[in-house]
Amino acid sequence: RTVYTDADQTLYADIPEFIPTAPLPAHHHWLGPILWSPEIKPPDWWATLPKDRPIVYVALGSSGENDRALPVLLQSLAELPVTVIAATAGQPLSIEPPKNAYVAHFLPGVEAAARSHLVICNGGSLATQQALAAGVPVLGVASNMDQHLNMLCLERAGAGVRLRVGQLTPKQVWATVERLLGDAQYRQAASRLQRNLLDWDTGRVFAERIAA
Repeated sequence: RTVYTDADQTLYADIPEFIPTAPLPAHHHWLGPILWSPEIKPPDWWATLPKDRPIVYVALGSSGENDRALPVLLQSLAELPVTVIAATAGQPLSIEPPKNAYVAHFLPGVEAAARSHLVICNGGSLATQQALAAGVPVLGVASNMDQHLNMLCLERAGAGVRLRVGQLTPKQVWATVERLLGDAQYRQAASRLQRNLLDWDTGRVFAERIAA
């Protein structure tokens, strides 16, 4: 049988209000969200974005199949009255950006989510935590299992919708974005989770657990 000592710790970089679990053993602990984004210089267009339309932030990350999914997303969003800010994770974009899209290799994710009305990402925990910390709903275009599981939790909370990257179509994206932007309940659910997330001081909790 396994014997645990006081030094054994299992730490979760999330919050219990978001991830449903059975009662945890005494050596399992929640840390809170990891709100990190790279320290980079924003692109020249960062300070001059139009303010007459909702902003949609698109960032699929390095594991988000940018070559397949990002063109579909941008072309779909070109049909909607939104302003798009998108990060390609350093990968070349295979299409000409639509007129309503502002594209960069990388963007400061925390700040980008904070100025947006909707975040479209790969559904992973880092990007969704950035969105929820800003009280913004999420469209998760998931491919990996952890992304699907994370987005299932977000759907249960009412703060987002999950799409499968392999089944992505412009019509599906267009309809889902309209629903997420048009139904205030999604933003209200994201705002409830925002209050939970911002109650955590992850750095302090992590330091306490390491010291323990």
